[in-house]
Amino acid sequence: MGNKGTQQEGVMELKEFVGQTTAVSSVSFSVEAAKKLGKMPDHMLFFGPPGLGKTTLARLVAQEVAANFVETTGNSLTNVKDVLNILLSFSRPTVFFIDEIHRIPKSVEELLYAPMDEQVIRVMVGKNKTARIIKFDLQPFTLIGATTKISFLSKPFLSRFSIKISFNYYGEEEIGKIIKEELAQQGLDISAEALREIAKRSRGTPREALQICRRVVEYAALNHLETLDVGAIIDLFNLLNIDEYGLSPLDKDYIRTLAETFKGGPSGIRVLASALGMDVETLEGVVEPYLMMLGFVTVTSRGRKLTDKGWKAYEKVICS
Repeated sequence: MGNKGTQQEGVMELKEFVGQTTAVSSVSFSVEAAKKLGKMPDHMLFFGPPGLGKTTLARLVAQEVAANFVETTGNSLTNVKDVLNILLSFSRPTVFFIDEIHRIPKSVEELLYAPMDEQVIRVMVGKNKTARIIKFDLQPFTLIGATTKISFLSKPFLSRFSIKISFNYYGEEEIGKIIKEELAQQGLDISAEALREIAKRSRGTPREALQICRRVVEYAALNHLETLDVGAIIDLFNLLNIDEYGLSPLDKDYIRTLAETFKGGPSGIRVLASALGMDVETLEGVVEPYLMMLGFVTVTSRGRKLTDKGWKAYEKVICS
């Protein structure tokens, strides 16, 4: 099955996860060891660009150990009370998944230390001479954090994740497998050449590939097609204005600004972000990783700079 962003009953097992071989191997080892020892797996931190399967893999960990799955985001945990309510709500062993975990406030991060270390919460009640600490024992849980910005996490917090796993962009062959299986589920056959055209526009991410698949399914339905050749796929991409690199509007704005405003660079990241009207975090976590993977942008001691490949893409895709 393709690596979907949502869990469906019986859809996928951990061993069926496509791509991220190193990550899956590490997680599988920890999960099998935990099952053998009769405990929950150690806390895990997944880091890397968005759309690479971090949430899906976290769900599969819960599924493999027959645990409950509770999901939230870092920016929704605004205070200590938010976390206390979640932790105290666990009625059985749980995988607690926090996406974009680098966004949680310092006070929330520090509150998680004792639960992560000892599976307990200590709460101070009363004041002055009447103050006392009440301890609450928690159900066994595994905290899985996902982040695009691992450098934003403090060292004490990082040290509590004994399993740290990097997620990398998918190769075209891996993406192609996900696309082919997804389209087959929709009753569509696709030629090898057409498959390559979709894969190379998928930005190395299953999420993007599955979004394109939805457009392909719609195109096939409108044109009464059961088999897709390269001509049909190129026609669809021309219709949707998707270039051969799968560049997003943000990607194109970045390349255009670096080329035209800064003459190809180098440009400091903050100056570039200001020129684009975007925050530095979005550039570093969302836009730049893909452009660097393509080899269009490089980071020098003086800032960001377009490479020869980047200039060619600018001339071919943006100036044309």
